[in-house]
Amino acid sequence: MNLAQAVLTVPSHMVPGGMPHPNLKQLGFKAFERCSIVDKTKLTQFKFSVPALNATEDQFDEAIEQFIWLFAKGTPYVIDKEFNDNTPDSHHRYYYTNNKRVCEVIS
Repeated sequence: MNLAQAVLTVPSHMVPGGMPHPNLKQLGFKAFERCSIVDKTKLTQFKFSVPALNATEDQFDEAIEQFIWLFAKGTPYVIDKEFNDNTPDSHHRYYYTNNKRVCEVIS
């Protein structure tokens, strides 16, 4: 399965000011959007889309781990991955705390 899209969601107060854009080539994507959700949840999302032809999930996982180090230590985050095979399990959600996966939901 190839990644079609990935979304990293973090609490907005854990996103440092002046944070550089992620290295899209390293992540295996060509497009990036940062979005702040200004409601009671106060979340920031980093949406990655338009995957490179040779991009792999492992490549993304390694690169996003490096990107996470830019946030405050211990930042909890969620990564939503969408795969291009359109099977019932083509959407995965991973919950992390202290850079360790604590839960995975397949939908």
